[in-house]
Amino acid sequence: MSKNEVRFLACLLVILPLSGRTARAQDIKPDPDLAVRLRQADVLLLRAVHTADRAAWLRFAAPDFFYLDEEGGVTYLDAFLNELEPMSTKPLEIQTFKLTRAGDTAIVLHEDTDEHQVHYIFTETWQQLKGDWRLRVLHITNVLSDPPASQLSPAQIEELVGTYHQGADTVTIRRDVSRIIYKKADGSEFEVKAETRDVLFTPGEPRKRLVFLRDSAGEVTSFVRRYESSDILWIKDK
Repeated sequence: MSKNEVRFLACLLVILPLSGRTARAQDIKPDPDLAVRLRQADVLLLRAVHTADRAAWLRFAAPDFFYLDEEGGVTYLDAFLNELEPMSTKPLEIQTFKLTRAGDTAIVLHEDTDEHQVHYIFTETWQQLKGDWRLRVLHITNVLSDPPASQLSPAQIEELVGTYHQGADTVTIRRDVSRIIYKKADGSEFEVKAETRDVLFTPGEPRKRLVFLRDSAGEVTSFVRRYESSDILWIKDK
């Protein structure tokens, strides 16, 4: 679970009051009629982002609305409205939409795509306030995908080949014709691909990178195993 997801779940627990009822007393189930209604509202809100239609957001957003972005930043309603500006791109299109309801609270999960087919996941908390359904929390995650792979020459791969250690752990990188094979400390192996000459990635794990470092002569001395902002240095054996 990422830092953003942890932060979102913490916020979600804060804003879901039980209103004097136990959680077991409320049925959690789909509500098709409400799903149609809130999907229509979300379509309007997506368009309103691109047209800077603040009135639409004021119509549907709760007074304590906040938006949690991918970097973990929290933007409240006033600031969110002030940041709206007309866009030349097309609004996102909802591809899938799922709603579950527990009493006066509805949780919405929908997947959207932009005009370049980039995928986004929206998680929303709606609540019935004074008879109206209002959006209280919005969290958007960009669905990451693997970068385009580059084919390194055998000579370029050989520059990366070697044994690397971090503390008592050891990993190796070897060449299999034109493929790059990474062997973990536990002995398991898998193929990694090149994003650039000195940056490798594991297919299916777009948040991770191996970033190779060189000395003044251009020789590879180590690599950093990077997961988002966390780096672990592995030193190449001589």
